[in-house]
Amino acid sequence: MTRRLTALAFALALALPVVAAEPPVDAPPVEAPPTDAPTIDAVPTEAPAAESTPAPATDEPITTLETLVVTGIQPGPGLWQIRQGENTLWIMATLTPLPRRMEWEPRELDALVARADRVLAPPRVDVDADIGFFGRLTLIPSALRARNNPDDKTLTEVLPPELYARWQVQKAQYLGRDRGIEERRPFIAAYELMDEALEDLDLKRENIVWPRVQRIARREDREILTPQVSIKLPDPREALREFEKTGVNDIGCMEATLKRLENDTDAMVERANAWAVGDIQTLQELRFESEIRACGLALLGSDALKKRGFTDLPQRLVAEWTRVAAESLANHGTTVAVADYLLLTNPDGLLEAMRAKGFEVLAPGEGPTPDDAAKAEAEAAEAQSDDSTSAASTSVDEATAIDVDAHSDSDTPTPPPGG
Repeated sequence: MTRRLTALAFALALALPVVAAEPPVDAPPVEAPPTDAPTIDAVPTEAPAAESTPAPATDEPITTLETLVVTGIQPGPGLWQIRQGENTLWIMATLTPLPRRMEWEPRELDALVARADRVLAPPRVDVDADIGFFGRLTLIPSALRARNNPDDKTLTEVLPPELYARWQVQKAQYLGRDRGIEERRPFIAAYELMDEALEDLDLKRENIVWPRVQRIARREDREILTPQVSIKLPDPREALREFEKTGVNDIGCMEATLKRLENDTDAMVERANAWAVGDIQTLQELRFESEIRACGLALLGSDALKKRGFTDLPQRLVAEWTRVAAESLANHGTTVAVADYLLLTNPDGLLEAMRAKGFEVLAPGEGPTPDDAAKAEAEAAEAQSDDSTSAASTSVDEATAIDVDAHSDSDTPTPPPGG
C-alpha cells in the first residue's frame, strides 16, 4: 500500500520547487552586527537617493505607506508558450504567496483547458512505502518527533547566537510568546514563522491554479497526465528514525527565511499583486531568492534522504517534465500545463531545458493569445467544413448530371423509318 510519510513528505514539499545544479553546502557563518548597529526596525527599506533634498522640519510624525494587497476579481498572468510546428504547449505559472482575498477569474485559460488535447499537472515526487494500516499508525509518533531537534535541544542551542537574536526579533513580531516552537528544528520553525508572517501581510501560500484547471479538465473529460519521479522507500521506519536522530544542516534555511522577512516583505506583496493583475514585467523585474530553495537543499542533503536516492531529485524532475512536454508537443495540438514560477523561469528550470532541446519558447505577450489560437482553429475547421461541403456539392452535381444524361438517352424516342 502506498504511504506518503508525514515528516519526509513535508521535507519534500519544502524541497520542491527546488531546481539546483549544485549540491547543498554549509551555510556561511553569520557575522555579528556592530554594537552600535541600528535595530531591525530602524533599517531603511530603501537606500536614500544620492542627492536628496532634506525634508522640511515638521512636528508631524513621519508615516510609511504600506503596499496594499489587491482584492476582488483579478485575471492573473498570461501564459508562456512552447511551440513545435502547429502544436503548442501553454503554461500557467503559479506563484507563492498570492493575495489572500483575491478572486481569480481566468476565462481565457478556462476555455483553453476545456478544448485542450491534454493537461499536465504540476510535477511532483511520489514516495512509496509498502506498509499496512497498523504500520501507518506506528509511524505517527516518529513523524511527530522528527519535527523537533535531536536530543531535546532548543533553537537557542542549535542556532548561532547572532542568528538566534534575529529569530527572536521576527518571532516577537509574528509569533508572539509561542514557547513550543523553540523545540522545533530550524526548517520547521522557519516555515511556521513565514506562515504567520504571510497571514499578517494578507497573503497566502495556497495554490489556486491547479485545483481550478483540474476541475475543468475532469468536467470536459480531458486527458490529465502528471510528470512525476517515484522513489521506493523500503525501510520507512528506519528512515524516520534516522531523520529524527541525525542533524539536518538547516541553518541556511532559517537564515534565508529571516532575510526575506527583514528585507523582502514589500516586494513579496508587489509580486503577489503583479501576478494577480497579470503584470509579467514587474514579476520578472522583482527576481528573488526563495527561502524554500535553501530549505529544500538542506533537507535533500541530509543523510537520511541522501543515502536513499533523494539527492538529485530536482534534476530528475526537470528531466521527466521535459520528456513528457516534448512527447505532448509531438503528438497533441494543444496541451495546457501548470508549473511553479521559479521552477519554470530559473536558469536551470523548465523553459531553459526546453530551449536547450530546440523548442521555441515565448513569454506572455510575445505570441498569439489563447483566444487568437481558438479563432484560428475555428476558422481552419470552418474552412475544412466549407471544403468538404463544396466537394460534396460537386459530387452531387456530377452525379445528377450523369443521371440526367442517362435519363435523356433512355427516354429519347427512336425516329420512324424514313422519317
